[in-house]
Amino acid sequence: MQWSQLRKQLGDRLAPGLGNRLDLNQTRYRHSHDQEGEFWMSFDKERIFSAGSMTYLSMLATTARAANDRGASWAAAYDQVWPIMEASGHMLLEKINKDLLASLSMAVEDMFGHANPVIRALALADKRFGKRRLAVFDAAGEHPLVLRVFQLRCQAEGLKPTIPASDEAGREACALKPSNRTVPNVSR
Repeated sequence: MQWSQLRKQLGDRLAPGLGNRLDLNQTRYRHSHDQEGEFWMSFDKERIFSAGSMTYLSMLATTARAANDRGASWAAAYDQVWPIMEASGHMLLEKINKDLLASLSMAVEDMFGHANPVIRALALADKRFGKRRLAVFDAAGEHPLVLRVFQLRCQAEGLKPTIPASDEAGREACALKPSNRTVPNVSR
């Protein structure tokens, strides 16, 4: 699927309050080897997340070189680096595109279980994820992109997120306090 088609289908899933404000973008560097590229999300034309192949490969090489300098073999260095890269949120553009395409056939619940923070953030921005679910969403320990989209969605829905002190991982945990609106109880 071409990027323009994928982008349109993903945009059609955004909640009404975010639809015209949250934008997904991608570029390819045609003159680079293998035409590597970059993916970014912007809100009101301000970039809130960026990941791409060049950044990923550069960070991968630098981190592996540091592990090799500490005495690890190259094979062991790369074995140490993969979990670090996975947790950092940096990924290859091909991986992002593959995950975005797969997300089109996923339920919102499945999107939240995905390892890719872009997919989890899009689950929060999805119009199928309603206000009641948003009101009880626990964002503790989430990737900074997911937290940012959580805040933006709360603002779009008229809910006020309160952000407690950052936890040890450096990620903010968010809790909701409705602002002059009553949020229906979703417990059965």
